[in-house]
Amino acid sequence: MRRPDRRPHDPSSRHSSVGRPIALWLIIISCVVIAGCAVGPDNGPPLVVGDDAHGGGTSSSVQAPSGPPALQSPRADLGWRDCRDDLVRSYGFATPASDVILECASFRTAATPGTQGLDTVTVGAVRARLTRTAREATPVVLTTGTDLPSAAALMLYAAGPNHEQLLDHPVVALNRRGTGNSDPIDCLTRTERSTLVADGFQPPPAASGAQRSDRLAAAAASAADGCTETLSPHQLDYTSAFAAADIEKLRTIWQVDRLGLVGVGQGGDVALAYAGLYPSRVARLVLDTPTPYRTDTKDRAQNRAAGVQAALDGFADQCRAVDCSLGADPGAAVRRLLDRAAAGDLSGFSDTDVLAALTTSLAVGPLDRRSSVTAAADILSAAGAGDTSRLQTAVSTAHALRDGDGQLVGRCNDVAATVGRSTVDQLLGDWTTQYRLTGTTTALDLLRCNGWSAGPPAPTVTGLDVPVLLLSAAADTLNGNGGIEAVTKALVGARVSVGAIGWQGVGYSAWARSDCAGGATRAYLDTGTAPPSTDCPA
Repeated sequence: MRRPDRRPHDPSSRHSSVGRPIALWLIIISCVVIAGCAVGPDNGPPLVVGDDAHGGGTSSSVQAPSGPPALQSPRADLGWRDCRDDLVRSYGFATPASDVILECASFRTAATPGTQGLDTVTVGAVRARLTRTAREATPVVLTTGTDLPSAAALMLYAAGPNHEQLLDHPVVALNRRGTGNSDPIDCLTRTERSTLVADGFQPPPAASGAQRSDRLAAAAASAADGCTETLSPHQLDYTSAFAAADIEKLRTIWQVDRLGLVGVGQGGDVALAYAGLYPSRVARLVLDTPTPYRTDTKDRAQNRAAGVQAALDGFADQCRAVDCSLGADPGAAVRRLLDRAAAGDLSGFSDTDVLAALTTSLAVGPLDRRSSVTAAADILSAAGAGDTSRLQTAVSTAHALRDGDGQLVGRCNDVAATVGRSTVDQLLGDWTTQYRLTGTTTALDLLRCNGWSAGPPAPTVTGLDVPVLLLSAAADTLNGNGGIEAVTKALVGARVSVGAIGWQGVGYSAWARSDCAGGATRAYLDTGTAPPSTDCPA
């Protein structure tokens, strides 16, 4: 972030450059349309981040007399440069074919859109296209929010079964502020960072639940103070709504009337914030296994605990079916390993480390289901037998992808109301029993934003005049897939036409991994018409 005429911050310790079945979905849709089901509390008008909450910009929207608006090719563009080698080094879990061109660029935008402030941030972008892609091809924008850098999901897509679609629709991944090749954030001390990513874990004799919560809450409060000091006055300028404003800035750079937008996981929050703030600027909106939108913090966390637990139960079933290295009862083997880690009996790895390694390995692992399941199982079985080398690599990859300072700041900016310590202590007991693999770490995660000021409510989606395509990965090991219900209710309650495609596989992003879901998305991008709701096989 550039801060004109402001003394630089002392860099000594911190610095910054500043699965549900389709039938259930249809029941939900019918319920909302016919019975007027509630879609959550009304938290007031959406946050306005520009001069015009319905789009602003210099271009005027041009739409045919009938039918959906067309995607457009940019009239101007960013200064792209080849960065394939850098991306392959950073995201080695996915290597696109040689005919996929990977390019990086960036642009500067106001730190606080819609104000007269002079401070700016750099937003990083990564583009994937084919060597045969024409200059007039119509791009779509990809965001994953704070799940992981958007570029990581782009690499999965570009290496997957649908990469030929880059011929007609190049994909531009916008990394959220503070992540990927956007301006980095470095506002935590090393001790704070290590404490937060381990959810306060320390080996015995300091491993008890109460001591762990105390350490985590204290480190989170210290980190909140440090990040606030480092980023001030922009410590709350990393919300999903501001990420949406960055997408709008790209639209004005491109000089197009409307955008095609794909939001994966928590990126669904960013995409829906864009639709809420700039509805007349949306040409296509794809939400791929989105997280619950405009849902309170505790319910959102419980949704994730339940969804990821279900995904891991599915992993255990598939592991057993392919005779994986975890034995006859893979679920029990995973539980035993987590218990050993929580007790300090796994070479210093915490239960949070083990769970992060497993869920991330499945999320971004090989596209072939059998290979993905067996690779993840082999990491855990080797660790259980005393060889933790592969576990160490998986843990390092997971934290690098999911636990950057910028991701913490973004997540805490999006928390409209933190959960109190006494409530977390109660949830620890309840969720550990209810969600055997995921309950403990999910409850502790609620303390990571301890000490942060509450952010504004997410924008309400109103006035959207294009159909929306909803994709759902049944076994998304980062977020689960329970957010589909809340998002469907919100969209249909806003009188938006919705098409729903379910995918029964394991991993992050049905759009990236399923040729069936990818084909439905391609048809939607081309025509603007949501396809009939259906299920895709694993």
